[in-house]
Amino acid sequence: MNAMTWNELKRAASNFWNERNKRERNMLSAAAVVIVLGLLYALLIDPALSGRRDLERKLPALRQQAAEVQALAKEASALGSKAAAPVPEVTRESIENSLSRKGIKSQSVALTGDLLRIQLNGASFSGLVDWLEEMRKSARLSVVDANITAQEKVDTVNATLTLRQQRGAQ
Repeated sequence: MNAMTWNELKRAASNFWNERNKRERNMLSAAAVVIVLGLLYALLIDPALSGRRDLERKLPALRQQAAEVQALAKEASALGSKAAAPVPEVTRESIENSLSRKGIKSQSVALTGDLLRIQLNGASFSGLVDWLEEMRKSARLSVVDANITAQEKVDTVNATLTLRQQRGAQ
């Protein structure tokens, strides 16, 4: 606003105020105070009070979550410091026993150092996959090389597998 418009507004407000009698001025002043107080409450006080109520309601749940996070952090640090369980030594007999539990008959099992070579003929593919998953979890065996040939009969394969046992942590 330029200076001329501001002066005109000021003069109009002054004229309006001067035309009012004492009682009207008091009523207008009281109305202005009520409006200002209402605005202060609506814009400043009510949001602060309702925010405080919300925080008081949420605080116990947040404290519970913080306690759970701290407990999980302690558990994770404790688990990180524990030594990994020793890996059972793989033997020819243990491999043949685990294969027979899955209904798989091996043609040959050769163990050389940390490598294991298995020859299978007419084995169930689903049983072989289940056995490999079981051995990955229990004996930490991983497939180094696999040559699998499907047979005419459904779910039957010939396979030559080379596996290696992982010695470190999983």
